[in-house]
Order: sequence, then structure tokens, then C-alpha cells
Amino acid sequence: MKTEAREAASEQWSANPAGTNHAVALEGTREFYDQMTASRYRLQPWLPSLLRSWVPRGRVLEIGCGAGTDHSVIAGIARDTAAIDLAERGARLTQTRLRLEGRPGVAQVADAECMPFPDASFDGVYSFGVLHHTDHPEQAVAEMRRVMRPGATFMVALYHRHSMFAAQKLLTYLIGMRWLSQSWRDYLPELEYGAAQLQNRPLVRLYSRSSAKQLFSAFHDVRVTTEHPALSGHLLPRRLRPFGWYVIVTGRR
Repeated sequence: MKTEAREAASEQWSANPAGTNHAVALEGTREFYDQMTASRYRLQPWLPSLLRSWVPRGRVLEIGCGAGTDHSVIAGIARDTAAIDLAERGARLTQTRLRLEGRPGVAQVADAECMPFPDASFDGVYSFGVLHHTDHPEQAVAEMRRVMRPGATFMVALYHRHSMFAAQKLLTYLIGMRWLSQSWRDYLPELEYGAAQLQNRPLVRLYSRSSAKQLFSAFHDVRVTTEHPALSGHLLPRRLRPFGWYVIVTGRR
């Protein structure tokens, strides 16, 4: 069922699939994907090794694949993959990348809250920076659990409420007196590239470590860490990592 939040998310990431603004080559070419990959992992140098250390060897689902940068890493390790995205452009770009790289897998348009897969279909589920944009994240998590096989694992990244980046956004909102003309709920989505130019802005939720862990309380061995994008090519010092922008949640069914 289409809702305002789903429509806004589809509009946002149809116009601006994550990372495409960092590529200048013709869309859909190898150069285009190479430029996106280089940019993403320059900004988040901790992610490739973390992702590779998690990816199961069986069948893996990615929720919210964007233009397929992380999915390419997953497809290079997993036996088979599936990817879904609310935006047709993202699903198409991911499918094109899989074809160019000769990797198995299917990317399609689908809703995380009602996924088109049978029960117990996957050995792993991955989602980076997606579930905090959903209408009912608890329903998306229940769907994750439904499509996972017993013992299957997951890795999910959510925006961190108690992060330095969130604090900076709040200070800008208050000191810049944006609150006089704009609610925090409407202002926060401006952190997404291109969202400020859209009439309907995507829903953005922020999670604490405890609320993120609670979201996955139906799973086993749930662990929560925090990470941060690179700042001018450098990661936050270890002592500041608890205030990183991403809450990384892992666990098993």
C-alpha cells in the first residue's frame, strides 16, 4: 500500500540513488560504478571489511540496494543474491551492475514491509541506511525475520540519535532559527542529498543504541556498535566512535 512516506522515499531515491551524485561518467557504465564505489568507500573506509566479514556464503537479500555498490560486494561472496528497492531506478542500476560484473542475483522494486519472498528464503539479510526511512520499521524487521532461514544472520545500519553528526544538525537547526519556519521532522531529511529540493521529503528516524537493539529483540545474539563516515579522509578517533553516525546491528534468527 502506497503511503505518504513511501511516496516520498520513492521520489527521493528515484531522483537521487545513493552515491550517484559522486559519479560523473555515463550512468550504467563500468566507469560510473567504479566512481561510485571509490567515493563510497573513501567516505566509509570501515565498511568493506565489515561487510565482507559478515556476508554468508548462501543466499543473501539486500533491502534498499540503491545503485548496487554494497550489493556488488555481497554478490562477490554469496552463492546467490536478491535485492529490493522502492525506487525503480535503484533496482535497475543494481541489476545492470550485476549483469556487467557477471554476478548472479535479481534486483526488483519491492516494499520492505511486504516482501515478495517465501518464508525461510535467505541465509542473510543486509540493509544499510534504509529501515529508518520506513513507515513501520517493526513491520520491516518482522518481514526480515519471516524470510530468514533458522540460524540466518543479518546486518543493519541505522542513523544514530546520539551522534556528533545529529548534534551538529540540531545546532544548525536551532542556531540558524530554522525552527521558526520548519519543523524538525521536515528539516532533518535535508541531510539526504537532493531532499531539500523536493516537495515531499523522506521520513527520517534516529535511533539510540538501546532502541536499535530493542527493534531486533525477536532475534538472537543481537549486537550493536557505532561507526562514522570519514572526515577529510580520516575516521573518528576510537574514543569518539560511540558518537558515530551509524548504529550497526547484527544478529541471527
